Amino acid sequence: MDVFTTHAEFLDVNCYVVRAEGAEECILVDSGYDCAPGLAEILAEEGLRPRAVFLTHGHPDHILGLGNVLARWDVPVHLGDPDRYRLADPARTLSPQFAPMLAPLVEGWQAPEVTGLSDGQVLEIAGLSVTAVAAPGHTEGSMLLRVSADDEEIIFTGDVVFAGAIGRVDLPGGDAAAMGESLRAFATLPDVPIYPGHGPGSRVGHELATNPFF
Repeated sequence: MDVFTTHAEFLDVNCYVVRAEGAEECILVDSGYDCAPGLAEILAEEGLRPRAVFLTHGHPDHILGLGNVLARWDVPVHLGDPDRYRLADPARTLSPQFAPMLAPLVEGWQAPEVTGLSDGQVLEIAGLSVTAVAAPGHTEGSMLLRVSADDEEIIFTGDVVFAGAIGRVDLPGGDAAAMGESLRAFATLPDVPIYPGHGPGSRVGHELATNPFF
C-alpha cells in the first residue's frame, strides 16, 4: 500500500490518500478544511481516482473540507454512525471556546449525505479492505480504520491515539471511561503502522512501549 498525506489549514489535520500497490483507484481519509487542493495535487501526480471518503470522527476540523472535496469528486462518505449528527451543525459540537475560530469556516455549510459505519463493518473499495473498529472516548462515533491489502495492514487512528499522546476527552461527547476501554482494545491490535489525525505516524508496538497513556 501507499499512503500520501496533505495537511489541512485548520488545526493542522492530516488528510490521507491510500491506494493498494499498483492501483489507479484510492480512498481518502478525513477531510480537513481547505484540504481539497492538496488532495487534488496528490491525485494528479499519482494518476489516482478516489472511490470514497472515510472520516475517523465528526469533529469540525476533520469534516469541514467535505464541501470542496465532494464538489471535485462525487464519492460516498463514510462516518461512524454515532457521529453523524455532528454534520448537521458542526460549530455546536465543540466547546464555546472554539466558536470564534469556527464561525468563518461554517458560513454557508451544508451537511453532505453520509453513510454510517458500525463496529466491525468491512468495506471492500479500490482494492482495499477497510474495517471500522468503534473507539469512542474522543467522540461517540470515533472509529479506528484498519486498512489492508496484499497481507499488509495499516490503521488510521484519527484523534484516538497520536504519537506519544491520545485524544482529549473533555469536549462535548467525550468520555474518559469509554476512552479507557478503547485504549485497552487498541493494545490488542497487531504491531502495524498507525496514521493519526494530527502529527507524525507511529506503530502500535511503539505506542504501547512509549506512550504514557498505555
